[in-house]
Amino acid sequence: MVFNVGVLIVCAGRGRRLGGIDKAVLKLKQKPLFYHSFRVFREIKEIKQIVIVLRRNNFNLAKKIIRDKKVLFAEGGRERKDSVFNGLSLLSKEIDYVLIHDGARPFISKRMILNILRKLKKYPAVICAIRAADTLKLTEKGYIRKTLDRQNIFLAQTPQGFRRDLITKGYKKFKNKKLTDDAQFLELMGKKVKIIDGSRNNIKITYPEDILLAKALLKQRIVSRV
Repeated sequence: MVFNVGVLIVCAGRGRRLGGIDKAVLKLKQKPLFYHSFRVFREIKEIKQIVIVLRRNNFNLAKKIIRDKKVLFAEGGRERKDSVFNGLSLLSKEIDYVLIHDGARPFISKRMILNILRKLKKYPAVICAIRAADTLKLTEKGYIRKTLDRQNIFLAQTPQGFRRDLITKGYKKFKNKKLTDDAQFLELMGKKVKIIDGSRNNIKITYPEDILLAKALLKQRIVSRV
């Protein structure tokens, strides 16, 4: 079975919920956020190509710290889906599967990536997610409409893995839809998406307090990269 994998690390957002801080230049341990996930992906032999999606003004920054022949840089678009499509378009023809990852999730583990790759040999789409731990309320106009059963509710994370032809087809077909993650494109196509366990350490840096949490995780060394 041919198993050439490409990775998209998407970090072209403007950080509005982070107080306007550009996530691509936000640093942990003196390295930009996207570098921390990049260094994990590059250790995996099945991964043949990595595309880092950035705003153009951050290209020079990335090229100074990443010198790898299998790495390409794509320019981000107006919305995340545009950025992902730009990255998909740069993948070489030899790539059969693609992992799409948020550059603002610096604590991805090698174990989780390998688990997704194993599942991709059986399923056309695989994402990692964690079970909802809190009580969930559906609201309307500021009032509770009903309480949801959290037993079957999962919080999606990245990386999300796909057969390259399917995710590309989904992006082309539903390019005008406002969707919040990549798996939704396959859901709209009627395809089944396999869920595997994510990690509560696999946080996404979205709000200012997340930076403090990330620094605490690093300081306590509770994040495993193996």
